[in-house]
Amino acid sequence: MKRTIEKMHLLTGILLIAGKFAAAQEPAPKASNYLEVSYGPHASLSFQSLSTSNNDQDQFEFNNFNNLGTFGIRYDHLLNPSFSLGIDFYYLQKKSTGTMIEYNTGIQSSAEYIINRFKTQVRIAYHFPISNPNLDVYLGGGIGINNQTRKLFLNGTETSRNEYPSYLHLPVSLRTYAGLRYSFSKHFGVNAELGIGGPLLNAGFHFRF
Repeated sequence: MKRTIEKMHLLTGILLIAGKFAAAQEPAPKASNYLEVSYGPHASLSFQSLSTSNNDQDQFEFNNFNNLGTFGIRYDHLLNPSFSLGIDFYYLQKKSTGTMIEYNTGIQSSAEYIINRFKTQVRIAYHFPISNPNLDVYLGGGIGINNQTRKLFLNGTETSRNEYPSYLHLPVSLRTYAGLRYSFSKHFGVNAELGIGGPLLNAGFHFRF
């Protein structure tokens, strides 16, 4: 009887050790949160010239265009293995230089026009079923607000808003996109996204948890 009890204790101990070992070998659950930073270079579109006027009918001729590209911060939460909900923040600065000709006097001044654009979008995405837990491929869309600030400099001096060129501003922003993420460790990886309604292409790094 004593030997039987000792064998039962030994068997119980072996089962406990085996259970702990098996649990240690189970794959870690897939991360459900992604925090990303990204950058999208300026698309190389060629403009010969852009003509516009302001409320005083002064004429602008812009022939040099430049921007710093788009900087982004993104958070995504996986609601389930197939769908995620998140939020995007984008910042873009556009700069145009040229001349302004006053309507009444014909005086010509050098002009520099700067637009700072801030976009905030709620996004939803479908994530394709892929066996590799470190690879994420998705397709989705977003909707949000499009805020901006503008500045105009004539001969190097900032002017009032009344002098600004006429400009069509849409307060709502929309975006469709396809992207991928690859995690090279438990928490860190790289990401890239191709889309319309924001940066055409952006890439960066992510932290998942």
